[in-house]
Parts: sequence; structure tokens; C-alpha cells
Amino acid sequence: MTEARPGPLSGFRVLELTTTVSGPMCGMTLADQGAEVIKVEPPMTGDTARYLGPERGGFTSLFSTLNRNKKSVALDLKDAEQQAIFLKLVESADVILENYRPGVLDRLGIGYEALSKINPQIVYASITGYADGPYENRRVFDPLIQATSGTAWAQGEGDPENIKTIIFDKVTALTTAQGITAALLERERTGEGQFLPVTMLESALSYQWNDVFWSRAWVGDGVTEAPGELAEWFPMFQAKDGPVMMILLNNALIELLSVWRGSELHLDPRFSSIQARYKNRDAFVVAVNELIADVEVDEVCETLDAFGVPVARVNSLDEVMDDPQVQHLGSIIETEHPHGGVIRLARPPVPFHGHRETAETFPRNHAPTVGQNSVEILTAVGIDPATIAELQARDEANGEILRAMLEAARAGS
Repeated sequence: MTEARPGPLSGFRVLELTTTVSGPMCGMTLADQGAEVIKVEPPMTGDTARYLGPERGGFTSLFSTLNRNKKSVALDLKDAEQQAIFLKLVESADVILENYRPGVLDRLGIGYEALSKINPQIVYASITGYADGPYENRRVFDPLIQATSGTAWAQGEGDPENIKTIIFDKVTALTTAQGITAALLERERTGEGQFLPVTMLESALSYQWNDVFWSRAWVGDGVTEAPGELAEWFPMFQAKDGPVMMILLNNALIELLSVWRGSELHLDPRFSSIQARYKNRDAFVVAVNELIADVEVDEVCETLDAFGVPVARVNSLDEVMDDPQVQHLGSIIETEHPHGGVIRLARPPVPFHGHRETAETFPRNHAPTVGQNSVEILTAVGIDPATIAELQARDEANGEILRAMLEAARAGS
């Protein structure tokens, strides 16, 4: 493999005490950008995501795609001696990233107040669902945030449903990663660290506010009424061999479609304005579908694209891999995981200095086993060899137990 270029966060050390999605994805983003991300996991079990999703070679796809480019050290933070080892790591860290429930790490003595005394320049990012308040003791999952933040209601109003992706786990991850880099930039100027409490709820509200809540932004009278919610302006259409997305927002675009198909749809008073089309949107969809009912998707896309009408094939998940634009960009990388075999990864979307990652450079390292890097990490901070050897023996024994459990589970399935 060609040596990977150092990223813009090269030289920064992140201690990641997170599990499942929001925290690990935040850490992955920082790691992809060059930070040294040390995943501090509980012995034996490690991150919950290690057991979620399709698995091969002892690694699930969820964990493998969220924890690339990281190192792992296994420490029981409830154990005084191992917590002392963790505090040694804190001395040389730039960032602490955690997504425990509110107050858990404070009760363990490793919350922000305690760690900032050891390292005043630390940037301490804490991800929670709701923070303190009426909901602080609730267990939190992405679908619950979709419910609280109005997202589920917005999908169907009288018939709510969740988006089929854990959107706010991931939005919170990206929000937190951006907040961390901003805090590091400020620290370069001031020399001061800080505490960053980020909630999934507020990340969700901020993410949705400019469109989902646009009819609730202005308060009081004198506000013009928009023709429905923004997402409702973009219905899906049906061609001969499958669905197709066409953006028919203005009369000129509808006229181009009409002329191509020998229709006078653009002259129908029911569809003469965006307000009229919104009011009669079901009839509009039926009328457009009739125009393209005998035309295949490829022809719809090629013809309308040539006319300047925004259009796209609706790819299935499998078709995304073969989409000509995805192929051209090299957006999906196939690489060899040392335990799981060939795995697909979505390439980091930001090419720093114009450098786009390839299978030769990405990832720098695949997702680690629990405690895989303990010897390297603990040696570097001066932990005595006897303690390191003891922890290494524990991790090796735990690894054997986990492998046996996974084999038994596969045999029973």
C-alpha cells in the first residue's frame, strides 16, 4: 500500500470513549483527517458496534466502517489502577470524546472538571441525547430523537414514520467533529481548552430548521404563505421500467417536458404555478406519469438532461455501486480487511490539497481488535513493562473467548 499523506489534523491526539455510532463516527471523521484517535474500550466486549450488523472474521460491517484509522487500548475505567493509566494518556491528549449518559464519567472522576486540571488545554467533547433536564435519564436511540425533534411527524404528518437511516446519530457526529476542530483552532490562538456539550436533540433541530421548520420560523402576523413544505415540492415519478426523480419547479421546465412528449400539460390551469401544482400535486404526478409511462428511465434521464431539466435515476442500493458518476469519482473503495476480507468503504468526501484517497492509500489502518494497540500506546506514556504484559495477556485471553463465542453463534445460526 502506498503511504498515506498526513492529514490536516496530523499531530493531534484524540482519546475516544464512545460506543455505537455518534461518537465513533465523530472519531472516524477526525481520524480520516489525520488525527491519532485512540479508542479506549472496556476489556473483553469493547464497543457495542462490534456486535451489530453483518459479520465476517470477527468484525461487523458497522464497526469496521466506523472505526477505521483508529488505535485501540482496553482499559477498565472503574478499576483504580487502569484509570490511573488512562490519566497518563490524558496528559498528552488534545481531545477527549465521549458519549456516555450524563454524569457517568463525572461519577467515575474523569469528567471535564477533573481532566481539565490534569490537562488545562484539553478539548472535551461530550455527546448526549438530551443533556440535563426532564429527559436526562432517558436511554437514547436515533429513532427517539427523530420522534422528539418532529422528524417522524414531518415524513407523514398524520401517519408519522422514521427516516430509514440513523440520521441524527450521524448529524451529531459531524456536528461534534466540526465543533472539535473549531475549538482546536481557538486553542491555537488562546492556549485554552474547553468543554463542548453536544446533544443529539439540538443537532437535529439545527439541521432541520431552515427547511422542515420554515413555516414555523417567523412569529406573528404578516407572513406570506409558502406552497407547502419544501420537501413536498419534489414528488417522485414513474417511468416504464422504474422510478425517476425530476425537478419540475417552474413552468419552463414543465413546458420542456410537455413539448418533448407532444403534450399540452404546461397549459393546464391546474398546474400553471407552483402554488397550483402544490394544491393539485396528486393529479400533477398522475399526469406526468402518463407522459412517461412508455419511456424507459435511461431515455427520460438522457433526454431531459440534454434539455436542461434536472433529472436522476432512482438507484437501488446495489445500483449505487455501478452508477457512472460514482464509478468516475472512485467514491466507493474496495480494500482488504486483515480479518474480514474484502470490504467496501465510502471514501472521505473532502480531498485536502486535491488528494483523493484510493485503495492504495485508504484507510491507513483498518478497524482494530479490542486492545490491539495497547502495548504501543502504553509504552509511549511510560507504563511499566510488567503492567503492560499483564494487560496484553488479558486481552489475548479475552480475544480467544470472543472468537469462540462468535464461532458458536455462527454454528447455531
